[in-house]
Amino acid sequence: MIIPKPRSLTPATGTHRLDATTTVAGPAELVAPLRRLLGPGTGLALERSEAATLRVVHDPGLPAEHHVVEITPEQVTLTCADPAAAVWATQTLRQLLPPEALSAGATRTEWELPCLRVEDGPRFGWRGVMIDVVRHFMPLRDLYALVEQLSLHKYNVLHLHLTDDQGWRFECRAHPRLHTVGGTRPESMVGPDGPVDGTPHGGWYTQDQLRSLVAFAAERGITVVPEIEFPGHVEAALTAYPELAVPGHAVDRVRSAPGISDYVISTDDASLAFVLDVFTEVLDVFPSTFVHVGGDEAPRTRWLASPDSAALAEQRGLPDAGHLQRWFTEQLRDWLAERGRRLVGWDEICDEGPLAGAVAMAWRGPEKGVAAARAGLDVVMAPVTATYFDYYPSELPEERRCIFGLTTTAEAYAFDPLADLDADSAARVLGTQCQLWTEYVPDLRRAEYLLWPRACAHAEVAWSDPAGRSFEEFGQRLAGHVARLDALGINHRPETGPLPHQQGGTGVWRRGPSAPPAEEPLALAEPGV
Repeated sequence: MIIPKPRSLTPATGTHRLDATTTVAGPAELVAPLRRLLGPGTGLALERSEAATLRVVHDPGLPAEHHVVEITPEQVTLTCADPAAAVWATQTLRQLLPPEALSAGATRTEWELPCLRVEDGPRFGWRGVMIDVVRHFMPLRDLYALVEQLSLHKYNVLHLHLTDDQGWRFECRAHPRLHTVGGTRPESMVGPDGPVDGTPHGGWYTQDQLRSLVAFAAERGITVVPEIEFPGHVEAALTAYPELAVPGHAVDRVRSAPGISDYVISTDDASLAFVLDVFTEVLDVFPSTFVHVGGDEAPRTRWLASPDSAALAEQRGLPDAGHLQRWFTEQLRDWLAERGRRLVGWDEICDEGPLAGAVAMAWRGPEKGVAAARAGLDVVMAPVTATYFDYYPSELPEERRCIFGLTTTAEAYAFDPLADLDADSAARVLGTQCQLWTEYVPDLRRAEYLLWPRACAHAEVAWSDPAGRSFEEFGQRLAGHVARLDALGINHRPETGPLPHQQGGTGVWRRGPSAPPAEEPLALAEPGV
């Protein structure tokens, strides 16, 4: 019935009727999510009244995000730990109504809820989806739509990947060429060997647009975690400001091709000051405690070949220029900590040993997260083996081209973020997140196809206790849940295979390889992170 599966659901006899006479009562900060989320699709005014039959109760004794939904013929009571819990309780109510109650406009004025009691709360505090808005820019209105979809599934983190080799999407007022120059590439390449489309592609978000997104998401229980990528994946930044590059290694255009670039920033004092200027503005826009700095796939090639970098390493007392990234990331960690924030980085930040105080986002495999947790770091589990939804969703030849790989809905559902961890280490796993890199995802419709229903499965992994869950039982609930996706107009993928208009066809989007080139190890072949 409900996705993700609640901790406890006890059916009862009868139904509760919602109609024009239904009123609400409760603390304003808890009633607001109910009215915001339930009103549009049902058409109910939900005016406040002390005699209300729809009541929201604050219980500070409940753990964070926990809630109880109790429906009797006479009354609906939502007991909530906090405003986020009120969002999740409301999302449960919406899923208990007919699918059309999820639409943007009301189709009728009377509704019935089944009588029951739901006691619920999340398994993990970090339940995230990463969206790459660099490889293909996603208009702001589409991000609003995505936030609505994530909130329905009780995700609470939107990880926004804002900068990379192929573009810069964050308005930087101190260094505006980052977005005015680095925000547009001359063309895009479909696949590592072409073809190219010959069409400029770009866009960026103003700081005020992003503040609006942050507020919109917060009203729906979601924190937006920004990612500004350094010291690698920086060709867009180097195009805008060549002086950031390792001396003698400037670039003259924003990168069009996917893959890993060996261009990096120099990490000298001037480039560090520049990066801190950028992050100063990022912190002003995003209140999130967690700030992602990337840190992955930064080849040491240009540092190790540079006499200037060798001298810089010696000046800093480092063994060689290959250790400049670690030094640089430590500076970012300390700078963020002084401002009450925490650095998050892809698991390469631990390649020279655990980076104390940082959060490791384990992407190259769950074993990277296991090692970091055992070493005392907080961890977000996001491995390519189960959470990369830019991978093919099936082996069917009709699938539209993806980057490579395979992650089925069943494989996403089978993932256990705490596998191979003892109790102490498991306590350091903040949660899990799925990734959608967009080299092959030009628009929201394609993003929806790749996310849903795999993200339905991952949302349940992130929220629900594994005890008593099974993919077979999940599939029964999913069969009913797709009607909700349809009511929302989401271009989801049928589990039986893509519809004709979702297929790759015989053109440039026809299905490509299912594995990376043999000469590239999987851990380095994913151009997304």
